Amino acid sequence: MTAALKVGDLTRIYPGGGGIRGIDFTADERAVTAVIGPNGAGKTVLFSIIAGLARPESGTVEFASPNARVAYCPDVPQFESWLTALEVVEISLAMSRRREDRARIVRETAREALEACGLGSVKDRRVADFSRGMLQRLGIAAALVTDPEILILDEPNSALDPIGRADVRGIITAQKRHRCILLSSHMLSEVEQLADHIVVIDQGRVITQGTTASILTEGIAPVWTIRLGAPAQISAADLAVAVPEARFEFDADMLCTVRFPRFESAAEHLVTALQTLRTPIIEVTLRDRDLDASFARIVQNQEHR
Repeated sequence: MTAALKVGDLTRIYPGGGGIRGIDFTADERAVTAVIGPNGAGKTVLFSIIAGLARPESGTVEFASPNARVAYCPDVPQFESWLTALEVVEISLAMSRRREDRARIVRETAREALEACGLGSVKDRRVADFSRGMLQRLGIAAALVTDPEILILDEPNSALDPIGRADVRGIITAQKRHRCILLSSHMLSEVEQLADHIVVIDQGRVITQGTTASILTEGIAPVWTIRLGAPAQISAADLAVAVPEARFEFDADMLCTVRFPRFESAAEHLVTALQTLRTPIIEVTLRDRDLDASFARIVQNQEHR
């Protein structure tokens, strides 16, 4: 993939110690890069600098295009209460376009952005009557309408119900075909579904980064939970003889745990272990393989160094 932006040794420290320190990462075009970390880790500071709303003390932000458009949607978007949703998006679009382009495209494009964010039916409602979740959708629409190369979404799902979160996932999935998306979220299950690359920061520093798959398995033990369709036709002792590379434990008649010393060993012998059980397999799940568990491991390991 081609890099849309490169952040190099970015630093800004505030009185009291908050801020970011030596942040480095690359975000690709047509991909979602998620920045995750505890409250106060520096995510909003980082996004503000990338969006040009704050200046770093040192370091660089380099865009693939020298005139790249960057749109930033904060976690709690705020608009003048007397404006309608359509007027908010029209203003956002008008401010981003040359004067000769405005009259021709503003209204049609603004309606399309509102429809994409599920607000087409309330386009003429005043912002004062919007819930927080609707304001978040409106913020995304106001950002999207500018057709940015870099779209920054700070906690885009924090005030949405499950249906709203699913809608926003759909928006992000569709939009990453056209642009680089940076997002942060404390809802790590959402990040797991959306992100191609994850940057984990804590106390203003990057503590690890990589593909979503690599972050999910970082520090994890090679332990699988196996749900059986019927009781196994072999004892744990006989299993140990048949597959000496694995250790089996039966938590119930139809629930088994299998452990390997290393993932390399599991890659070679897991299928054999499943076949040796000689019973239908309903589900095989790698234990603790979700982003919440991975994030907790990563931060805890960092704190113990």
